[in-house]
Amino acid sequence: MRLKNKAAIVTGGGGGIGEGIVNCLAKEGASVAVVDMNLENAVRVASAAERKYKRPVIAAYADVTVNESVASMVDMAIKAFSKIDILVNNVGISGNIGQPFDKNTDEEWKTILDVNLISVFRTAKAVAPQFRKQNSGRIINIASIAGQMPGPMKPAYSVSKMGIITLTRILAEEFAPYNVTVNAINPGLLWTPLWQKLSKQLKDRLEEDAKMDDYDIFMKRTLELTPLKRPQKPEDIGNAVVFLASDEASEITGDVLQVNGGVIRH
Repeated sequence: MRLKNKAAIVTGGGGGIGEGIVNCLAKEGASVAVVDMNLENAVRVASAAERKYKRPVIAAYADVTVNESVASMVDMAIKAFSKIDILVNNVGISGNIGQPFDKNTDEEWKTILDVNLISVFRTAKAVAPQFRKQNSGRIINIASIAGQMPGPMKPAYSVSKMGIITLTRILAEEFAPYNVTVNAINPGLLWTPLWQKLSKQLKDRLEEDAKMDDYDIFMKRTLELTPLKRPQKPEDIGNAVVFLASDEASEITGDVLQVNGGVIRH
């Protein structure tokens, strides 16, 4: 119970990596606000975690592209738990991966950067008064291997994830006087709804993948990229979040933890 009596917010908690993070936090004793635009998914994850781990777990709606919605969500979590100790910025979208950069539109770029990157600024700004008041806190941002290995046909996504890493380092310095650590995690390849969508896009756009099953497309990329030759699970990311949120990681800030089977080795 490394997080006993701690309170956490997890954006994008209604499925995939976010659900794994919620479960790991609750298992270690934290109360959790499961935040998602799909409130039905948030309720499902929160209810299951609360029953299994006997911790207060609530569902909350937020549109992370709207300052007022983010602020309202943070206020709701503080009222529910009387404090917030941990903010996990997990929400993210991939956009249209698998096509040349000049096929992207301005609107696609704006949407991806808004949801993936600017949302981290908004949530950090919203929790800042509480963290300064407490003189404590943890912010953990979920980035991606795409941010450190930029490649063709995913420019906006890669830029947004590299931006998260840079913003993490900036926030680490700005929050340091208030005993708040800020770190990022780079997940690798996980069979989540995001990758299920990517597999379909790759099948439609790449001749080499056209006749493959969706999961086989995913595993092909996993075997090509991952030295350990296996995908990660949402709980692998959740366990890393627990570590960074715990007292054991109190001297780690401004860093990027690689949880990707060796895809990134620096």
